[in-house]
Amino acid sequence: MTANEAQELSTNAMLNLRREIASLAMLAEDDAPVVSGYFDLREAKDLLRSNFAMWATAARNTLAKNMRPAFEQARVEIEQALREVRPEEVRSLAVFARCGDHRFLRILPFAAAMESHFEVASAPAIFPLVQLKDRFHRFVLAICGEETGRIIEMTLGAVSAEILATRPEVNGRGGRQWSREHFHQRRQEDTRRFVRDQVDIITNLMAKRGLNHVILAGHPRNIAQLRDALPKHVQARVVGSVFHAPNGSDYTPLLGEALDLFVRAEQEESKSTVERLHEHVRRNGLAVVGIHPCRRAIEIGAASELVIAEELPVSDREELVRLATTHDLAIEVCEGDELLLSHGGVGCLLRYRMEFATQGMDRSLEVG
Repeated sequence: MTANEAQELSTNAMLNLRREIASLAMLAEDDAPVVSGYFDLREAKDLLRSNFAMWATAARNTLAKNMRPAFEQARVEIEQALREVRPEEVRSLAVFARCGDHRFLRILPFAAAMESHFEVASAPAIFPLVQLKDRFHRFVLAICGEETGRIIEMTLGAVSAEILATRPEVNGRGGRQWSREHFHQRRQEDTRRFVRDQVDIITNLMAKRGLNHVILAGHPRNIAQLRDALPKHVQARVVGSVFHAPNGSDYTPLLGEALDLFVRAEQEESKSTVERLHEHVRRNGLAVVGIHPCRRAIEIGAASELVIAEELPVSDREELVRLATTHDLAIEVCEGDELLLSHGGVGCLLRYRMEFATQGMDRSLEVG
């Protein structure tokens, strides 16, 4: 696969995820229930099937009798999807099934891991997908070596593009023609050119692909050289460093460390968004908190971003992320924020004050 093909695959992965979330959010409700199954394929298949079967038996008994046949058919569809053999790089699977008059089946494999979770409702459970998009976006990993540099784009937890930069070879003519000083000077020039090549690749990749985060890996000396050569706006996007080089050509362990580092950086950004929400609440600014005010803000178009806690009850968080998705809002998922939880576990940053929208609606009614 060429770099361009890999980058196109990366774009498609994110666009497809956004489209799938939007499609699931807008799925018209029906008399038949939708069964949503998320499977962590790192677990044994027998265990996954057993856990799903136990959940399905209990969930079936909570449904009205006229809904149970459609539920059983959807259950069979999901079990069939789970039996299919998939590539090793697929680490999780999301399956949505509805039977009856308006049959619906969607199977989504992912390289990123997701926890197993099962749900039956009138609409698909999309919160885990929203969470996946929020946590495992795209970033650049630059592995800085002495002779080679690998610039890697990570998308949804997997490598989506890789570009190799190589230090120029010194055309040594040694002996009398090259003094030690001359050789050292040439070596320094080659190092500067090698670093510039890596900087060009990183900046071009970020500009063309819309990437906002960079992680550097390798020996501290090599990381420092590359970081110092980056433009200021790119330096500001460096969210962390992994201070050791890959073991030979195997850089797989670095990918896991970089991914963990990126997730921590995303969590810090999430905290920053929540703090901004709290600041607006404290000074009666452009924010509302609580389920009902947030629902209202989204419905009238006043909301600019939904900030939602993982701990919010499932039915409430599904309703709000579905509503935010249909209104094409940014969604920030946070975890363990006590202040947000004290406000009902959800808040919205606003484009304008709610009363302005209400006044505008009232004037429209008066004119009408």
